[in-house]
Amino acid sequence: MMDWAGRSLTALCTWPRNDYALLASVLSRVIFIPLFMLCNVNGHHSLPTIFSHDGWFILFMFVFAFSNGYLVSLCMCFAPKQVSPRNAETAGAVMAFFLTLGLAIGAALSFPVRLML
Repeated sequence: MMDWAGRSLTALCTWPRNDYALLASVLSRVIFIPLFMLCNVNGHHSLPTIFSHDGWFILFMFVFAFSNGYLVSLCMCFAPKQVSPRNAETAGAVMAFFLTLGLAIGAALSFPVRLML
């Protein structure tokens, strides 16, 4: 639901418009990795639990999903505008391909990562 809400928001608001601000926004999402790792999860013994209430995990997941939907939509909207009009369709197709490839690789890597934990 939050991913969909983020994607829907791009119809109303397209901030940031600056390429570097958008890149910084996308890269800043890496902060969610330690946040999720420090949440109350059964079975992990190597890290301390800083966020012991399940509400923290839910809040982090809502913000993570919302920012994913919003930023992915912005990237998909802005990419074709960064190339010449005759290459815009190709740029959109390449963006869709790499989005799908990233999702597939992420899903495939989830199994070995799960075994490591």
